Amino acid sequence: MAIGVIFDFPGATIDQYEEVCRGLNDGQPLRSLSEWPGGGILAHVAGTTPDGLRVVDVWESPEAFQAFGEHMMPLAQKAGIQVTEPTIFAVHNFVND
Repeated sequence: MAIGVIFDFPGATIDQYEEVCRGLNDGQPLRSLSEWPGGGILAHVAGTTPDGLRVVDVWESPEAFQAFGEHMMPLAQKAGIQVTEPTIFAVHNFVND
């Protein structure tokens, strides 16, 4: 079952986001879904909000998201990002073409 995941990171910056991305990809920016560690990601978008940074992902399964989180969370904390609980929901319709 695919899931949608929404993260809001209060006070986070694009520079911190890019630091995490480079940490996930051997020092290189993440520019392709195939570069995500562990696979399982179907869509990713990130951008700034008035309060910080928002990330919206679609994952193949809760398990794929959980495995990714084990890689990402320590890097986010190291980058100084305040990690908050994401909003997770079952995907009813996913259009990608």
